Amino acid sequence: MLKKHPTCRWRSEKVRSRKYFILVEGYDWIKFVYFEKEKSLIDADVECFETRIKLYEDFLKVEHNENWWNEDMDIKQLEKYFNRAESSIRKAIKKMCDNGFSNYKYLENNRVIISRKGVEWICKNVFKQKYLELLEKYKMELTELYIKVGYPYDHFLGRN
Repeated sequence: MLKKHPTCRWRSEKVRSRKYFILVEGYDWIKFVYFEKEKSLIDADVECFETRIKLYEDFLKVEHNENWWNEDMDIKQLEKYFNRAESSIRKAIKKMCDNGFSNYKYLENNRVIISRKGVEWICKNVFKQKYLELLEKYKMELTELYIKVGYPYDHFLGRN
């Protein structure tokens, strides 16, 4: 849990006792992601974070903001964005086109450009780890907002 999501504060610090305490969020992650056998780990992880984000947005009455892909990118920009080799990016673009989304790809000045919708599709369907990182970052922003409003989050009631 800590190795996979180091920014999530789901576990208490060990101070006086030899035990760690885990928040319900962390327990849910273990139950619905780690022990999930029907889906891949990354798909279960993405679903878990999407669910948690939806809960926070509903509770805090925040409008859903998934404005992470707001520009068209060429292959070099995609390499940097996804931290992947050119061949991996080209395979992802081919997969996108094979799935019927070739309208997300166009040529401009002899360069292949992927629209922001195409970048979103590639992120959600091919490079899911990047999408999970974006979800985790957004979830932690919502968590900070939750704490800022005054709700208890990682208080372990003096048990550590």
